[in-house]
Amino acid sequence: MNSFLVIFTLAWAIIYLMASSEAGPKDWTPGERRVYDQLRQMECGVLSNQIPLQKLRRRITGGRRSSLFSQPWMAFIYIPSNLKMCRCGGTLISERFILTAAHCFKMCPRSSDRLKVRLGELDLDTSPDCTTYDYQRVCAPPAEELGIESWSIHEEFDPVYPWFDIALLRLNRKVVFKVHIRPICLPLTDELLAFTSVIGNSYMAVGWGRIDSSRFANSTMEVYINTETCTNGLDSSFLCANGDYVDTCVGDSGGPLTWQTFYFGIARTVQFGVVSTGSRNCGAGEKAYYMDVPTYMPWIMDKLSRFPNL
Repeated sequence: MNSFLVIFTLAWAIIYLMASSEAGPKDWTPGERRVYDQLRQMECGVLSNQIPLQKLRRRITGGRRSSLFSQPWMAFIYIPSNLKMCRCGGTLISERFILTAAHCFKMCPRSSDRLKVRLGELDLDTSPDCTTYDYQRVCAPPAEELGIESWSIHEEFDPVYPWFDIALLRLNRKVVFKVHIRPICLPLTDELLAFTSVIGNSYMAVGWGRIDSSRFANSTMEVYINTETCTNGLDSSFLCANGDYVDTCVGDSGGPLTWQTFYFGIARTVQFGVVSTGSRNCGAGEKAYYMDVPTYMPWIMDKLSRFPNL
């Protein structure tokens, strides 16, 4: 074996071992250990290979339309009769659970039977969603609409302040994963839990929020943002960005900040943030705030462990 091959093999071995280290306290409850095992074994963060990913331009506000099959974990939370007042994003993290922002529940009527979750959606105005690739028409299966069985809102969330703006909702039935409906990965390793501690990291934000002062996006929009140091006394439970030209906006709440990285030695898409709050003058350079998912992983694990299945 030549020296180059030896070095290459050793490098990949080190990367694999680092990415595979287990996270979390040693005194996990049996329920939390079960959740960890189920999440780890899930085929999360995987995209369809039907259409190669397009290169994203850094130019949501200032973003671009998502391509077909590129965001299969996105969830659209809404009231069908009141799309302007009640619309949020979220992410599918298992067959029954959506991760979103707590204020999405507070700003919408609290009757869960009126709220709906749409999965496998790209463009709200078309059914099915289609595109042309390699001179052929490619269409996704129809989007699916589900009800909400229950909400788990962080106990310390206060609508007046941005802290603890995180929630889980349990769907009223199990989701069958398909080419356009798949779960995203959560940060389970020590390395992934530490990922957001590096200021300046880049993430992709995704949502159906405002694209200007008067219009909501009909299709999921995506954009790169870079984190910066938070101000106003906000601590490490937040990720912050400056919202200068590219920004999340009203209607993007609950959506994810994601990045593709190693997940137990395999390249997967992992969620690191949840869209929380910011200025209504989107893209004007005021700070945008996101819940730091690694900080809230103990809470997420505890809540999920209270259910017999995910």
